[in-house]
Amino acid sequence: MSATVSSEASTSQLREPVFIALLVCLVFYAVSKYFQSSGCPFAKAPKTDKKQASMASAPPAGSLRLTPAELAQYDGQDASKPLYISVRGNIYDVTAGKSFYGPGGPYAVFAGKECARALAFMKVTAEECSADLTGASEAQLKTLADWEAKFDQKYGLAGRLVQQ
Repeated sequence: MSATVSSEASTSQLREPVFIALLVCLVFYAVSKYFQSSGCPFAKAPKTDKKQASMASAPPAGSLRLTPAELAQYDGQDASKPLYISVRGNIYDVTAGKSFYGPGGPYAVFAGKECARALAFMKVTAEECSADLTGASEAQLKTLADWEAKFDQKYGLAGRLVQQ
């Protein structure tokens, strides 16, 4: 009988700290939710992502018109300017992806250029950066369409490449 009593006592001793811990977690959760919704000055401000920050100073989406020579000025060499690439004449602001498209990045060769051919043929060279899709297979055109969808979703359209 004494073994049964001592095991019940130790079980209730274990339940009490677990109950207190759960109660503390519940109270903490409720208080944090209250302060987030009440506009408390101690609540964390909502985070803004890099894309939103770069778009705040950019012209309205899609309104930019650049010639190839003007586009070349947005290749990342001037840190005060955004990074632009063009795919089938659509210009994307890829500044948020500076580690990929900026100087030293694996796709830096695309910055400031029309790069539809390079993306379709999966060639990361300056020689392949053009709008010429001559000889592209259906699979390569599908690859290009996948890249375009990625740029649309991740960066959004900044404008169009114009000849003059």
